[in-house]
Amino acid sequence: MLAETARGPDPPEAAKTAIVRERSSNSVLDWRPLVLRTSGSATHGVYGLILATAVITISRELDSSDAGRAALNVLVAALVFWLAHVYARLLGRAVSDDGSWSKGAVVGAMRQHWSLVEVAIPLVLVLALGALGAIPNRAALGVATALALVELAATGAYAAIHHGASRAGALASALIALALGISIVLLKVLIH
Repeated sequence: MLAETARGPDPPEAAKTAIVRERSSNSVLDWRPLVLRTSGSATHGVYGLILATAVITISRELDSSDAGRAALNVLVAALVFWLAHVYARLLGRAVSDDGSWSKGAVVGAMRQHWSLVEVAIPLVLVLALGALGAIPNRAALGVATALALVELAATGAYAAIHHGASRAGALASALIALALGISIVLLKVLIH
């Protein structure tokens, strides 16, 4: 179940995430995308996948022969954005009088947003294989990108199935999630 602070995550998000995580043992939902198997928010997991994919894509554009640098860039970006999200959560709560900067609030915010980093770890490991010479650098960059996009598509399919969609509906949802993911990555690259 979700790690919660004294106040916990926003109630609607927490309730939805808990339902999705618990339902997996009762139906066709026996498989779950990585974003639902993280310790934090699925929303932040999806964001982490998009961020990591954009960083890998930018790294490929800058130097397609250095998977090690891409791995480091993905890891650093994930950690920096995680810290930024934690800080924004805490500061936002503090200025809206919803909470203080207690140890519990800090730890809770860190846990809630940690999925942003967790989803990047498998991608970093694939990129590390390229850096170590186990697979070619270009292949590592391609596989890591494909892995992130497949995860986004799987999350889209899972969401559709969770809400009772047919196989065709799940496929459509997966394709839409994939297209949106690719579009967001391309926009991030264009802005860079």
